[in-house]
Amino acid sequence: MNFRDPLFHVIAFLVIVLVFIVGYIIFEKVRNYFREKNINKLLKEFDYLEIESLKLDTSSINALYLLANAYEKEGDYEKALKIYLWINKNLNSLDILRNIALLYYKAGFLEKAKNILYQILQTKPRDVKSLKLLILVDEKLGDLKEIVDILEIFETLELEFEKEKAFALFKLFLNGSCNIEFCEGISSIDDVYKNYPFIKREYLEFLFQNNPNRAYELISKEEIYQYLDLYWQRNDIPQDKFCNILATKKRTSCNEEGPFEIEVLKNLKKDIADLEFEYICENCHNVFPFYTSRCPHCHELFTQKLIINLRRAYL
Repeated sequence: MNFRDPLFHVIAFLVIVLVFIVGYIIFEKVRNYFREKNINKLLKEFDYLEIESLKLDTSSINALYLLANAYEKEGDYEKALKIYLWINKNLNSLDILRNIALLYYKAGFLEKAKNILYQILQTKPRDVKSLKLLILVDEKLGDLKEIVDILEIFETLELEFEKEKAFALFKLFLNGSCNIEFCEGISSIDDVYKNYPFIKREYLEFLFQNNPNRAYELISKEEIYQYLDLYWQRNDIPQDKFCNILATKKRTSCNEEGPFEIEVLKNLKKDIADLEFEYICENCHNVFPFYTSRCPHCHELFTQKLIINLRRAYL
């Protein structure tokens, strides 16, 4: 066949395309083989778990999901993991792997969760759900650098994660100065608050440790009871707009009317009662005894609001 023949060029082009396709298929198979091998190695540690009287078969996948979810809600992560591991062996699904990583996170096995998330991201580098879960893991591990890297990926994808960015910036400045591009335009923790006023509670907590006078100034008349837990036990509460709080402590008199709990304390002749505080998440409506910036149940940021309760004073 003449090399100048157009038919030769067509055949040569088809051969090159075929070689490329076959090479790509082989590459993908090899990559998936090693990926599955690494994942199976990570998951082997839970193969010894047994679930009593549970018959696993492929016709019951939906029922197994519900059962695993029920075990997870009860906090029985080992049994939930056993089910997800079996499903993963039969379906090989990224969603299942993500559920396994989440269970490891909830059970406190942070490095295991991180390793599985890395395996998922090798196959799907821009998987938003996995990246969000990796942020939770990194927060527990204190890996702020990786959190910044993930948030920069979100910015590249044009996804809005303003609360996550504000929280990361706040932590960076709590740990010292921030001289990376991520912090451009923000030079202090005060700037973080000015740009993201929804972190006011975290900022007030910082101020009460470093500049309490400024903290009291920032609390408006309408917010006195909203942040009461931050200064209730302090001895430096100023008079002016906080007179009703001081009246409950019998330090002054005040004609203002406050919430029921405050009025009860104010009118008691003896110190036989005190306040205690709980926090309700406005997103999932779970109640917690301690405040956390991120809800432990639904993992949303800045959703916990103060609940004021009366209790008998400890003598």
